[in-house]
Amino acid sequence: MTRFKIQILFALLFSIVSCHNNKEITYDIVIENARVIDPETETDAFLNVAINNDKIAEISKNKLIGKKVIDGTGKILSPGFIDLHAHGQTNKENEYQAFDGVTTALELEIGVDTLAQFYKARKGNALLNYGASACQLAYRNKTIANSDRVYETIYEELQDSVAEQALPEHQFINLRNRLKEAITHGAIGIGIPVGYLPNASIEEITDVYAYAGEINVPVFSHVREGGAIAFQQAISDAILNNTQLHICHLTSMARKDVDFCLEAIEKAQALGFSITTELYPYTAGNTEIGSAIFNEGWQERLGCTYEDLQWVATNERLTPETFEFYRKQGGSVIVHMMKESWIDKVMASEVSMIASDGGGYSPTGHPRSSGTFCKTIRKYVNEDKLLDINSAIKKMTIMPAGVIESIVPDMKLRARIQKGCYADLLLFDVNEVRDNATYGDGFVKSTGMDYVIINGEILIENGEMQSGVFPGKAIKSAVKL
Repeated sequence: MTRFKIQILFALLFSIVSCHNNKEITYDIVIENARVIDPETETDAFLNVAINNDKIAEISKNKLIGKKVIDGTGKILSPGFIDLHAHGQTNKENEYQAFDGVTTALELEIGVDTLAQFYKARKGNALLNYGASACQLAYRNKTIANSDRVYETIYEELQDSVAEQALPEHQFINLRNRLKEAITHGAIGIGIPVGYLPNASIEEITDVYAYAGEINVPVFSHVREGGAIAFQQAISDAILNNTQLHICHLTSMARKDVDFCLEAIEKAQALGFSITTELYPYTAGNTEIGSAIFNEGWQERLGCTYEDLQWVATNERLTPETFEFYRKQGGSVIVHMMKESWIDKVMASEVSMIASDGGGYSPTGHPRSSGTFCKTIRKYVNEDKLLDINSAIKKMTIMPAGVIESIVPDMKLRARIQKGCYADLLLFDVNEVRDNATYGDGFVKSTGMDYVIINGEILIENGEMQSGVFPGKAIKSAVKL
C-alpha cells in the first residue's frame, strides 16, 4: 500500500470517529432553561439538565436532546428536600410530603423498632426515599421487660409502662446488643428521645452516647425537659464521648432559653464539634397526651396552660376536666407553646436546618406534616424576607444530607445538582409555592411544586401525582460492626 493510500485511509477513519463522537446524545429527560440552584457548589445559573436512568447525566448551557423535554423557564430547579425527622412512614404520608417538596423522608428522632422488616416492606413500593435510626426507646423497653414485643407505633412505645422505669446498669450491655443488631440492618445512627423518659438515668443515656461514639454513628435526640440545662447535658455527653449529635426541634425544646441554646450549638460548631440542629416553622408542637411530657408540673415546664392544648381529634381546646379524660384515653394533642420571635431567631441562624417532625395521617393533625417546607419558602423567603431562596434550599437539602453522609455514602450523591448525582429534583416557581395546611385542617397538600422527580422518575408532573410510580429507595447506613 502506497503512503498516499495510507494517508487517505487514516483520514477516512478519523472522519468516521469524529462523526461518531459528535453524534447528539438523547437523554431520558431534559429540563431546559431552569434557574439551577446547587447548594454545595453555590451554582445559581440558567442551565439545561439531563437525566438518564436514576442519575443526572449532563448539565450544560448548550441545548440537550431528551426523549422527554420539560420547560423550566421562569422556574427554579433545586435538589429535592430531605426531612431527617418524619414520623409518617407510609405512602399515605409520603404523598403529602411529596407535594411539600420532600424526596427523602427519614425517621431518625425515635427510629423504627423492627428495622429489617421495615426496609423489606417498603422496598419497591415507596413513593419517597426512606430510612430510619435504631430505636433506643423500643429496645430499652424490651430490655427492661425481657420481652420481644413488637411495637407497631411510637405511641405504643410511649404508652408501655416500662417506659417510665429506669434501665438497670447491668442491662446496659443488653441494650447495646439490640442497638448493634439494628445498625447491622442499616439503621442510620441511634434515636434517643430521652425527653419522654424522665426516669432514664444520666448513666444510661451517657452509655448510649458512648456506644455511638465508639462505633462512629450519630445520635438524634429529643433532649430532656429543662431548656438550657438539658442542652448542656446533651452537648456535654456528645463532646465527652466524641459522638456526633443532632438535636431535634430546637425551638420546642429550648423555648424561653432559645438564645442560650442556639448560641451553645453555634459555639460547638465553631470549635469543630459535630453538633447540629433543626426546627419546624410553627409555634405549636404535637405529641401524645399520655406521655411523660404531661407528668405533673407540665404547665410550668412547657410554659402553657390547658387552653393552649388542642385535641387533634376534635380541634377543641382543653380544660382540666377534658385533659384528665383524654390523658387516660390517650391520643394526639397540639401544644401551642412557642413565640414567632423564637422561630425567627433559629430560622435565621446559619446552623439551623429544616425538619418537619410530621406524624401519621390525621385529617385534623398538625400542619407541619404536610406544609413545613413550602411554608419555609412562602413565609420566610417570600413574605418575611428572613432568608433568600438559596439559604432556604441549603437548609432543606445539603445541610440535612451532611448530617448522615459520613455513614450513608448514598447521601453524598443526593442533595446536589451535579453530574453523576441521583436525580432527586424539584421544579417550581418560587412565587407560587404555598403551604395550605392549618391547625384546624392539618393534612392539606401544599401547592407550587410543578415537578417532583425521584431517582430519575417523575412522581409529580404539572402539579399532579402520577399513579403507579414508586421511585423511593432505601437509605441505609453502611457501618460494618
